[in-house]
Amino acid sequence: MKKVYVAGKLNDNAVGYIKNMHQMITTADTIRRMGYSVYVPCLDFLSGLVHGGYGYADYFQNNLPWMLASDLVFVVPGWETSTGTKNEIEIAKANNIPVYFNIHDLISGE
Repeated sequence: MKKVYVAGKLNDNAVGYIKNMHQMITTADTIRRMGYSVYVPCLDFLSGLVHGGYGYADYFQNNLPWMLASDLVFVVPGWETSTGTKNEIEIAKANNIPVYFNIHDLISGE
């Protein structure tokens, strides 16, 4: 089973953040139902609620090894203004991890 890291914009206002998480999770669920194993970095939001003191670097450093272990990265629409997602895309490409931006290309490229 191929491993997919689902990237996308998170930082926004509170309502926008929740909407972005919703989009990442529902997209990941679609990809999972297509037969992939998915890692959704926004789910560490829950451990952040429990810990209460994580900074951006803590989240990024925890998620990066999962992305590097993935077979591909899928980027959720709306990422274009996200510095973190742009960084993830660059790191994936530098490590020869294919990056997909829509489900159709994912299906066609596999």
